[in-house]
Order: sequence, then structure tokens, then C-alpha cells
Amino acid sequence: MLDRKKVLIRRLSFALYFVIAFVTFLVVLFPFDRIKTRLESEIRSRTQLDLNIARISPMFINRFVLADVVVSDRTGMVLFESPAIRTHVSLFGFLRGLLSVNLKAKAYGGELAVKTEQGPKRRYVSLDADGLDIGSYALFKTLGLKLSGKLGGSYEMTGDAGKGRVLIKNLASRELKIKGFPVPDLDFDQGWIEGDIKGDRFTIRKLEFDGKELKVRITGDLVMRERGTLNLVVKVKPSERLATEQAALLSLLKNKDPDGYYLLTLAGTVAEPFPRF
Repeated sequence: MLDRKKVLIRRLSFALYFVIAFVTFLVVLFPFDRIKTRLESEIRSRTQLDLNIARISPMFINRFVLADVVVSDRTGMVLFESPAIRTHVSLFGFLRGLLSVNLKAKAYGGELAVKTEQGPKRRYVSLDADGLDIGSYALFKTLGLKLSGKLGGSYEMTGDAGKGRVLIKNLASRELKIKGFPVPDLDFDQGWIEGDIKGDRFTIRKLEFDGKELKVRITGDLVMRERGTLNLVVKVKPSERLATEQAALLSLLKNKDPDGYYLLTLAGTVAEPFPRF
């Protein structure tokens, strides 16, 4: 009986050694450079975006770290960047013919978590963000926008339909100009954005900014293309001080509801909005 136990232990030891050796060589010899090149080329061929990854490092069989990730448009404008993205690929998903990937990234002073599932009968994406620093987002700086604040929220999309909610704290803008006209410096304690997406149409169910000097409410929809149409109802309620200071501008707004909000609509296109007072 003792010999049988020794034989069993020896066989199990050899089996364990084989598994460890196989996994080790698989991780060490896995063609990460080819995977990196394939990812970058797939993004470029399937979208209008460019993806650049400095390197891919293994953590385990199905866990990797993407270092120095940059997503930009075809003009070179950076849309997203992160020093490191931890990636987990579900092996059980592969067995069911489903590509299931979880991503966790440090970006803009906060954290992003993305989950995606892609298969013949399922296309799903979810995103959760927490503590993102708006002021550190390079695209706003490139556009000349001086903004600050913290952003968090969530978004889910199945097929071509999705819904999301965003919360912004301590939002501030400085030296903002719209169509060449200067806008007073604004500070908002909190802001909320809730909406639905179907294809390229974004329906705003709730867009609110609350500050001591100004309150803003927006509803409507828009087509998310440069020449996409706008159909928005905008309500603004300034403080007494701001109303006195901006009396000339507010005189253009003829409609005012019982709650003290001035009303206007935005039509035209995303690239060239046209206000109607």
C-alpha cells in the first residue's frame, strides 16, 4: 500500500511539473509582439481611430498588462491615454464562442473599468468611471477649454442601443467663448447627465448643472455626427447678480417660465448650432 502511495505521489508530481513547465513556456514564448500589432491593425481597419501600445506583459495565462496605451483619431488628436491597462480574458467565454474581456485602467487621476462581450449573438459593453479629473484631459486643453472638476458615471450598451449616467462635481469653466462671444466664468457644485443612445442618436433625458450663480436644464436629442442635427430645449436661471451683470444678453431671451427659467432652443447641426430665442 505504501509503494502504491509513493507511485501515485510521484506520478502526480510529474504531472504537476509538466503543467507548470507548460504554463511557464507558454507565457514566456507567447507572441505578445504579434498580438500587439494585430490589435493595433484591427482597431485601425475597423474604426476611425488609431491605437498605440508600448508593450504587452503577461501576468498569468489569461491576464495581461497593456503599457502606455494611447487612442487617437486619424489627425493625431489624442482621445484617451493610460499608463497601464490590466486585461482579463475569460477562458470560459472562449469555450462558449464568446470573447469576454475585462479592462481596468488608471487614467486622468481616476479609474476606468470596461467589460465587453462579443459573439455571434451578443454584443455588450459596459463602462464605469470614478474620480476622473476633467482638467487633466488633454483634448479639452487642445481645444482651448479651461475646465476643471471630477467626473464619474456608468454606461451600458447592448447591440447598438445604450444608456448612461454621468455625475460631475465642482465643474468650473474659465475664459470660455461661444461663436467668438465671451461667456462669464461659471462654477457649478454638481452636474448630472442621463441619456439613451440608439445608433448615432443621443436622447438627453436629463442634463442639469446647479451652481450658485446659474442653473441650467437641457432636454432633447442630437445626432452624433459633425453634420448631425440638433433639437435641444435649454433653460437657464441666473442669480440676481448675474442677471443684472448680463442684462443685455438676457434681453434677447423673450420666454420665461413661472420658475424663473429663461427658455431657448438649439437647432442646426452639431458643428453649427443655431439658437432660437
